[in-house]
Amino acid sequence: MAPAIVFDHVRKEYPDGTVAVDDLSFEVREHELLALVGPSGCGKSTTLRMANRLVELTSGRILINGEDITQVDTVALRRRIGYVIQHVGLFPHRTVTQNVSTVPQLLGWDRARTRARVGELLELVGLDPDRYGRRYPHELSGGARQRVGVARALAVDPPVLLMDEPFGAVDPVGRRRLQAEFRRIHRELGTTVVLVTHDVDEAVRLADRGAVLSRGGGLEQPAPPVSVLSAPASPAVADLVGSGAAVRLLALGRLERADLAPGARAVDAEAADSAHGASLELGAALDDVFAAIAQAPDGRVLVRQDGALVGMADADTVVTALQRVTAAAQA
Repeated sequence: MAPAIVFDHVRKEYPDGTVAVDDLSFEVREHELLALVGPSGCGKSTTLRMANRLVELTSGRILINGEDITQVDTVALRRRIGYVIQHVGLFPHRTVTQNVSTVPQLLGWDRARTRARVGELLELVGLDPDRYGRRYPHELSGGARQRVGVARALAVDPPVLLMDEPFGAVDPVGRRRLQAEFRRIHRELGTTVVLVTHDVDEAVRLADRGAVLSRGGGLEQPAPPVSVLSAPASPAVADLVGSGAAVRLLALGRLERADLAPGARAVDAEAADSAHGASLELGAALDDVFAAIAQAPDGRVLVRQDGALVGMADADTVVTALQRVTAAAQA
């Protein structure tokens, strides 16, 4: 697809000589979610903020939908780019409805159109408009405030959404739920998203591609998460991924018929009975397969396709699947 965002030899140097980003070039494809991931001080947030000119670049070019952002009025640019930050930044004196309607009102939308859009967005992020619309930010949980922040950023259906550690202030359980919810929203809307995170697991769960940055804003590896995990392009990427690559790959791989052991594809009644009725659907995520096997009394789980029994999965099945996923990424 045509790139929605282009960073072309972008550099950011501050007056004291500090170089936050140096000669950074990459593209974000239309409709994809690209995660900027890396250690603290690698220029992730600076890179993101240059895209909406909260930070002005020193040299190079940034194009959004083919247009050089330095040639666009700053206010007009920001109104057409969604922006979500870690602590949300909701207006404390305005209700949820008023917060979400901020940009539509600035753009002169009429009340009926604005009201309809606010209701639509609150439902999209999982908040009942009748229940939450009149509440103030201090009356919401951290997760609910973050959902309102996402709704506000999407208010005028921006083609680009920038997210800076958007779920970092939420507890681990709520964070996982928000990640799953946002992944659903992204699939539904197809908005081009650039997400900043220091959390490799978050990048793996959410991103179509990851762009791994090193200190000084150097681009180490732009690639799908499975490639970053299974084939790190540099020692810096390998260090970021750490020793948990195989576990993270479980969230990316899917169970295929070829992963089942040859002798397990023709499952007889006796074998089915021994599995105590536990079953998975072919195509299940490998982390779900692993969890089901771990919980099965004999370490085996039936595998079905459209209700028909096609085989049995065990620990060797997961290893075989991981080897397949890794080999495909390295090919």
